[in-house]
Amino acid sequence: MHKINICWFKKDLRVVDNEALYESSKDYDVLPIYIVEKEKWQQLSHSYRQWHFCKECLFDLKEDLYSMGQPLIIKIGDVIDVFEEIKKTFEIKGIYSHQETGDFLSYKRDQKVRKWTKEHNIPWTEYIQFGVFRGPQKRDKWAKNHKKHFEKEIINITKLFKPLPFQGENLPSDNFFDFENDKCHGSIKGGRKEALKRLNHFLNDEINSYGKNISSPEKSYFSCSRLSPYITMGCVSLKEILKKTKHLKSKDIKMFTSRLFWHCHFIQKLETQPELEFKEYHPYFENIRVKNDYFLEAWSEGKTGYPFLDACMRSLNHNGWINFRMRAMLMSFASYNLWIPWQESGLKLAQKFIDYEPGIHWNQCQMQSGTTSINTNRIYNPIKQGKDHDPKGSFIKKWVPELKDIPEDLIHEPWLINKFDIYNSHNINYVKPIIDLKLTSRDARKSLLQISLKEGYWNISKMIYEKHGSRKSSFKRKAKKKMNKKYSIKQFELDLNL
Repeated sequence: MHKINICWFKKDLRVVDNEALYESSKDYDVLPIYIVEKEKWQQLSHSYRQWHFCKECLFDLKEDLYSMGQPLIIKIGDVIDVFEEIKKTFEIKGIYSHQETGDFLSYKRDQKVRKWTKEHNIPWTEYIQFGVFRGPQKRDKWAKNHKKHFEKEIINITKLFKPLPFQGENLPSDNFFDFENDKCHGSIKGGRKEALKRLNHFLNDEINSYGKNISSPEKSYFSCSRLSPYITMGCVSLKEILKKTKHLKSKDIKMFTSRLFWHCHFIQKLETQPELEFKEYHPYFENIRVKNDYFLEAWSEGKTGYPFLDACMRSLNHNGWINFRMRAMLMSFASYNLWIPWQESGLKLAQKFIDYEPGIHWNQCQMQSGTTSINTNRIYNPIKQGKDHDPKGSFIKKWVPELKDIPEDLIHEPWLINKFDIYNSHNINYVKPIIDLKLTSRDARKSLLQISLKEGYWNISKMIYEKHGSRKSSFKRKAKKKMNKKYSIKQFELDLNL
């Protein structure tokens, strides 16, 4: 029986700097395979727009592998069933892959695969995809290990592969997963070639405006790298990106690379504790919010009555991407002002993001909902955010055309029009605010403060910090201060003017 190694592609859809592919091809012929797992893609956090992007990445990978002699094998089904099928044709000497820093489902799947490989005495070697490490981690050493990983050289494969007689399948049609009709008209194209184009364009033409425009929902679309979907699918490695920036020196570059560090920091939290996808960091925050389908739908469609917030959501619905600050604002409004469970609003946002990365997404959902206890709670004011980042209302008028004729001085608060007798309310085909911003912000602040004053709260918070907290010196000093029993009540207060 022909002896082979399997290179199992997951979220590492590239041939350059792919340690699993490199190592699997050293001693035996390699079968490169991608398994379309219906159970994974049918999760509520996944969507058509994500699958469409993934397909484009797979087409690109297929071309690259074909040029190396062995096309990518596509199979549809359960991972263990596919491996069993391969085992009937070949003697599997080893399985090679990158660790998938995915969601709870992929974590449990990998446990099953590990059990199967041990039962059949097949070595399964996993390599680090990012600066994220499997198993319990001591945060005091994490930054050092992270740095060590990215100091390694880029891996290039020059050898040609021998084609193997194993039949793959076509990628499933779009209706295979029963996705909702969620086509993303403003989506960027997937694949490694597009990733490299975008990276080079960003570093050569846009980097100098990165810091200046990072918080603007309109300008950031062009001045930010928008590499996140490609990083999520592994079309380009973080190591490749960091190597390309190494010779560049500027505040903008430093700002950009620091975000790549935080990318790994947040994913490590979910890798260490996978249940954070659906379970609160701090148990005192469990079940404090109320399900409200009307609020959830209005927020998801960009029909809350707050122009800047609605514009951001509609932009996201169209493009599948929006900058970090606006993501935080959207989540903050849902969690504090609408008081919706973060698990529900988080699922809605996950579906919209082409760059949905569970480790970042669910941690950010909890951060912006105030459930971590180790992060500063921020209630974003969408009116102030609009005035700060869209002062003339051009972004609002683009995405909320109902307000295109409203004067600049009232665009952020169109409900004030009657007050100044400029128009009559019936002339505006725009929804009235669905909540009172000041009142709901005050109530949210009060609720979180009351929880933080419960007996034992900060003891639990200290344990959470030891497990998940950043070890950057400034943060460490801040966290230590918070653990002090004499900590002032005022320091628990939320900033309502962000």
